[in-house]
Amino acid sequence: MALDQIWKQQLALVTYGNEFLNQDLNFNRWINHSIFDQHIFLFRDLISQHLLAQHFHIWLEGLKKQGVQRLSLHNSALLVDEKNPNVNVELLAYPHFIVSHAANKKTAWIFGKELPEWYLSEDNYKAPQTQSSPLRHEILWRYELNSKLIKLLDADFKQPQWDDIQAFMTKELFNHPYAMGYKAPLSLNAPYYGIASSNATSLNEPQTSHANHLALLPTEYQADYAHQALHELDALSEYIEQKIQHPYHEDGSVINPEEQLNIRNFAQHIDDLHAKFITKVANHYKTAQLTPIAVKDNPLEPLEETTTPNSVIFKKENKPTPETTSGKSGVFTLIIITIIICLIGYYFGL
Repeated sequence: MALDQIWKQQLALVTYGNEFLNQDLNFNRWINHSIFDQHIFLFRDLISQHLLAQHFHIWLEGLKKQGVQRLSLHNSALLVDEKNPNVNVELLAYPHFIVSHAANKKTAWIFGKELPEWYLSEDNYKAPQTQSSPLRHEILWRYELNSKLIKLLDADFKQPQWDDIQAFMTKELFNHPYAMGYKAPLSLNAPYYGIASSNATSLNEPQTSHANHLALLPTEYQADYAHQALHELDALSEYIEQKIQHPYHEDGSVINPEEQLNIRNFAQHIDDLHAKFITKVANHYKTAQLTPIAVKDNPLEPLEETTTPNSVIFKKENKPTPETTSGKSGVFTLIIITIIICLIGYYFGL
């Protein structure tokens, strides 16, 4: 199953929310962020079910007044052993949850839905279309974390080694046999807006159709690798999903059931690594760059004399060195002395 796309709204709440909490980022710059289009978020307390905020604007302002210093994003697997304290609320199995950090406590904000007492079906009730809203309604429930859970969060705050992450992702995903034929999206070098890579049909599209959109990460920071990797992970997921939906080889023959299962397992592997990568980006987006690779001599440039070990040096005309000159002089002197001795010997009849 592909990742629920709600992670994109969570990522924007964390990254732009942190800029508001720490840098006083004006809401006018991002309250209309397109990633929140068609979404309504409410914020409630999990124990009392009281409504705390009816919009993320109110939520963030309330957090700031309470001394919250930062937000972070974490994998929901950390909560797997926790017991839901409110049976009237079903906590949803979305891949991530948000944590707010105050001086003396950390609080989780988990997606969930209220359970109606008089409706017992496991399926959601579907009202007539004319009485339904096309907007996605979600509730984030406040749950204070205990010391054990707080300690589990620490691993997500360690500075990532982006070069190692890139090498690992390349090996595990992009160099995988099932990724053969995958092509990087045309939007690779554009900011990541959260739009599926398949929607980018030309090199200019990210700069035109999304000109008034904001990236999911504040672009004040040079998080180039984060943007590129998020584009690529989207595109690879779509590529593998197409293989799952259309299980045929290039010659038209059907992929056998065992290999189809392997492809589905690979898709799950992509989702697992994608989810983990998202937490790294959310918590460390300011440093998400790769170490520049030192470029050696450019073979397209004219060659120049240089003392650099890796550079090419033209072969020069041989010039006599002092040692060579000295050696040649010694030979000539010996020859002249030999000739003089021979002449003297001949003259005196020796």
